Amino acid sequence: MKIVDWLLEPYRIGVSEIKYLSGMKVQTESDKERFRINQLIYLNVMFMAVYSVFFLASIVYTILSFFVAWYGFLIMIITVPMMALVKAAQKKRYFNRRDAFIKGDPDLIKDK
Repeated sequence: MKIVDWLLEPYRIGVSEIKYLSGMKVQTESDKERFRINQLIYLNVMFMAVYSVFFLASIVYTILSFFVAWYGFLIMIITVPMMALVKAAQKKRYFNRRDAFIKGDPDLIKDK
């Protein structure tokens, strides 16, 4: 189950973040902040789309390797690290800078 959780975590984060940002968009009165919140919503959709490309590629090539040849598994050398890279960008970079981007204030960037 840990593998399934690892594979589905970016989708859970993305959906919850889109819900959170949609709630923020309703509460804010500034047009600039609404525009930036919309950009962040699209960024989360992009995170999920990019992750989906690598996720689906790893599934398809794994299935094809059973029919074609063993070297179909080599795509995992590319897709798994790229999936981990997308997850790391989403968790470590995006969350630290989200509020600073919405407010337009670089002093709000959280350092870990």
